[in-house]
Amino acid sequence: MAKLLPCVVAMVAVLALCNLWLPAFVPPPAGQSLRHGVHMPTAVGAAAVLGAAPAAFADKIDDAATKLSEASYPFLKEIDWTSPVYGSLPNANPVKVLAVINKALVMGASMDSAALKKGVLAHATAIGHVDSKGMIPLPDYTAINAAIGHMVASVPKKQVIDVFNAAGDVVRKEEVGAYMKSLVNSGDAEAAYKAFWEFKDVVLINGLATAVRSLFF
Repeated sequence: MAKLLPCVVAMVAVLALCNLWLPAFVPPPAGQSLRHGVHMPTAVGAAAVLGAAPAAFADKIDDAATKLSEASYPFLKEIDWTSPVYGSLPNANPVKVLAVINKALVMGASMDSAALKKGVLAHATAIGHVDSKGMIPLPDYTAINAAIGHMVASVPKKQVIDVFNAAGDVVRKEEVGAYMKSLVNSGDAEAAYKAFWEFKDVVLINGLATAVRSLFF
């Protein structure tokens, strides 16, 4: 049970991230796709600096999390977190929901234990600061985004894509996105979405760096 709990927490974190940021508001910025790999020049550049500055990548995730949090917090505050819609999946296929849970558990089991612990603590701290509207303070939101970034960067890219695709089979992003966007300021939603894609790129590069470093150092 002690080993299962972190996996469950990781699953919840990843599912929350997928459902909140599933490409629904607007198409990905030009030239970007979660399903596409890193361009070769980027990969070579990442590998070239691995031995010299391994800690720099971790700092970049934290910096990117701060930027994402500040850009998306206005959007976050416009969401009605007391609505029951976030605790249900109307008309969802139970088998497909189980598939998402399975992929998320597999991903959670592969996460770096230190990163996972920080993620658990970040979420636990934030829960203690939830206000009457279901919102958390910006520092807690930033800590959660940073923790999730490190958690996701510590697992194979394929496992991240597996969770993303499985969640996409459950959530009808076109319908959900249009509905959700109608409830908030569209400009804030699009700014948040753009910031998320930039954050994704930093996490992706960090994950690549970690993988290559494990092979050569």
